[in-house]
Amino acid sequence: MPHTGKKTLKKPILPKPAAVVIKASHSYIKSFPLPVWLLVCATFVESMGRFMVVPYLSLYMRSEGVDLGTLGLVLGAAPIANVVFGAWGGHLSDRLGRKPIQILGVSISGLSMFGFAFAGANPLVLALLNFMNGMTRTFYRPATSAALSDHCPAKLRSEAFALNRIAINVAYGLGPILGVAIFQTHPLYGFIIAGSINLLVGLFIAITIPESAPGVLAAPRVMAAPGEKTKVTRTGTLAATLQPGAAQTRTAAAAVPPAAITLQTAATSAQTAATLTSQPAQPAWKVILKDGGFWIWTAGMMLVWGSYDLIQSFLPLHLQSAGISLWVYSAILACNAVICVLVQLPVSRLLRTAPFAFSAGFSKLAFAAGFIGFALLRSPALLIAAMLILSLGEVWGSAVQVRYIPEHVHPSLLGRYMGLSMVSELGRAIAAPAAGFLMAAFGGPAVFFMAAALAAGGGVLLYLAGKAQDSRRP
Repeated sequence: MPHTGKKTLKKPILPKPAAVVIKASHSYIKSFPLPVWLLVCATFVESMGRFMVVPYLSLYMRSEGVDLGTLGLVLGAAPIANVVFGAWGGHLSDRLGRKPIQILGVSISGLSMFGFAFAGANPLVLALLNFMNGMTRTFYRPATSAALSDHCPAKLRSEAFALNRIAINVAYGLGPILGVAIFQTHPLYGFIIAGSINLLVGLFIAITIPESAPGVLAAPRVMAAPGEKTKVTRTGTLAATLQPGAAQTRTAAAAVPPAAITLQTAATSAQTAATLTSQPAQPAWKVILKDGGFWIWTAGMMLVWGSYDLIQSFLPLHLQSAGISLWVYSAILACNAVICVLVQLPVSRLLRTAPFAFSAGFSKLAFAAGFIGFALLRSPALLIAAMLILSLGEVWGSAVQVRYIPEHVHPSLLGRYMGLSMVSELGRAIAAPAAGFLMAAFGGPAVFFMAAALAAGGGVLLYLAGKAQDSRRP
């Protein structure tokens, strides 16, 4: 064959194991709709900014001279906001859409962060700002959870929630490390940075993430022709009824745009159709009020989150009072993040269809063991080991807990239930003030013995609610 003078470029050949890993990773990434990854990224950035300052808010207030009892009351203001507005936020995300509620939540939270930088030691102002800061969890989190459920096929939903949780836990490990550096040099700068991050997240959601609320996507946008009256049926179908004298009958199908704004996957489109064509027989408030399993589950989560929140609010104060460096606290949180990042997804995949009761209930024994370790231990290595045990319990329990509401409720009520699940924040509202007064009277160890008891009690309730849900599964 004659030589043409042109060189043939050969593609680099990857080692076979590397090529297999890259191909499998690419296939896994493509298995999720793009909005799922965008939501996970938004959650990571929002959480990064929040965790920079939230664990150190208690330290900041102590440095400003706020006493422990008042500090606990101020920290309890955010979960009260979550409870007061939680159901409302979920309801609005069903009615108005996921995006506007997410944007509202991070925007209010961002403005409150700016306020912390200039509030000083006034407890009323600090409580008001922390109340506003609770809007992130009140509006953003339920709307985001509902959006993930909207965009994801049912078989991938547990893994999507696991990815979102991994993003939170990476931020939970990295944010406080960055926060320590800022707190020890320029404490107020952390609030400014965190507030800016929240506002940028709102802008990112507005630009990149499509709306997914079934009720919003089904809303008709059709003008009736002159001489016609247009009505909307329960399923969102338009039916035009001609006035006397009209020349012909038209169907609504001709007026509806093709596909009527479908979601990205066929499975999700089918889920949306089912949502719109099938409604609960009773009014929503009656369905929710009579749902005893949901309320027992929520009471269990109330106790669990009340105990878990003390890691952010009172563990740094407890370690500081024992003469332990704040860098140890950062290492404890980093340990939690590493375990959750490395273990959460494999465990979630393993338990994607597992029964609820056993995992949700017995995982809280690991919580209790970790909290007892915080109460009794002083060695940095042993404190990290206590967090390791607690983190394994967290990963185990959360693998099934994130599935409970999406599998338990009617799809058309998902946003409302996600919002009402914020009632569990009452645990934080009660635990924080109780911890403040308990620490002032008996010291830090008493706080974490209380946390162990709360976690164990929550595990019992989760087991009971999970057992009832398991009995309903095919």
